[in-house]
Amino acid sequence: MRRLVPWTALTLVVLSLTAILGSRHLLVPASRPFEYGDGVRLQLLSISHENTDGEERVTWEVEIINGTGQPLELSLSSTCHHALPPFESGPSALAERGGERVSLPEHLTTSVADSCPSPELGRWWIYTLTLEDDTGDIGSRTVTFTGKAH
Repeated sequence: MRRLVPWTALTLVVLSLTAILGSRHLLVPASRPFEYGDGVRLQLLSISHENTDGEERVTWEVEIINGTGQPLELSLSSTCHHALPPFESGPSALAERGGERVSLPEHLTTSVADSCPSPELGRWWIYTLTLEDDTGDIGSRTVTFTGKAH
């Protein structure tokens, strides 16, 4: 019975964090795509943990599909947080580069990869990707993906 108490507390922390982040941003499970009503679709392709040049990192890859019927000019930014305990892991590679600009012709797809420092394998992560349409037609969108890095 006493062993259930830490797991129950851990579950409550995860649910609370999900509710807080979900109220601020769109929250998408790692296994599902998300489509805005205007034809922009996002899909988390992978989450992995790897050693890059002697540094432990968690890496994410997201697919962006332009179904708007017009070209898109997007500015991308991101953040990474450990879900348990909920704190930022350090600047993402995308943040260190000052974001990224993507030109995406109509009805085409591209992928964007990012990584963050990772203290250990098997942690739950919360990865936030913000897309800003430079033309102003679509506006700023933030999507939060959750998943476990293996």
